[in-house]
Amino acid sequence: MTLDKNPEKIQKMFDLIAKDYDFINDVMSFGKHKSIKLKCVKNLDIKPHYKVIDLCCGTGDIAELIKKIQPQCEVTGVDFSENMLKIARSKTSGIQYIQGDVTNLPFKDDTFDAAAMCFGLRNINNAEKAVEEAFRVLRRGGKYLHLDFGKKNLAGKIYDLITPVLVKRLTENTFPYKYLINSKKAFSEPDDLIKDFERKGFKLYKRIDFMFGAISAQIMEK
Repeated sequence: MTLDKNPEKIQKMFDLIAKDYDFINDVMSFGKHKSIKLKCVKNLDIKPHYKVIDLCCGTGDIAELIKKIQPQCEVTGVDFSENMLKIARSKTSGIQYIQGDVTNLPFKDDTFDAAAMCFGLRNINNAEKAVEEAFRVLRRGGKYLHLDFGKKNLAGKIYDLITPVLVKRLTENTFPYKYLINSKKAFSEPDDLIKDFERKGFKLYKRIDFMFGAISAQIMEK
């Protein structure tokens, strides 16, 4: 399946859905996305002195969780959607949010102790470059959390059927969520992602599956 991931189009799409993004995520996941993200972030074992980067941070869910779990750490969120970042900035103080390109990060090598990219990699045209950048800015021994849809199993197929029905009731702008389903179907499964990450220099630290593997987190180590 071929998807148009032109960066400008993807940016406009996320700018367009920003105001409804959190609410629709809550409905589409039946509120489960919050507990899943919390468990994943806890597995990064973030220390008070850590510098942490949230890539494709969107409205700041992950950055906010990191700061709540470890208030003394330094958190930076990066996203190319300014509308998403406006919402992120309104939620929590003490987090630096930067509008930027995760395939060309404005940071030196070995800057961060941990990195996260949740539900973002499949939307990036040059996903390989994004992973390379995450690896580059991490310090040796740093952890990289990747969370997204996982196995294309029965639970995933049920989600694909339910989502369009729910979205039609919640918003007139259904195109982004049609894109979501198509991007989910075209995205690599966790076993293949782990191999891709390892080819970039990472090694697997831990894998956590949810909903019978329909959602999966891979925690990689530099």
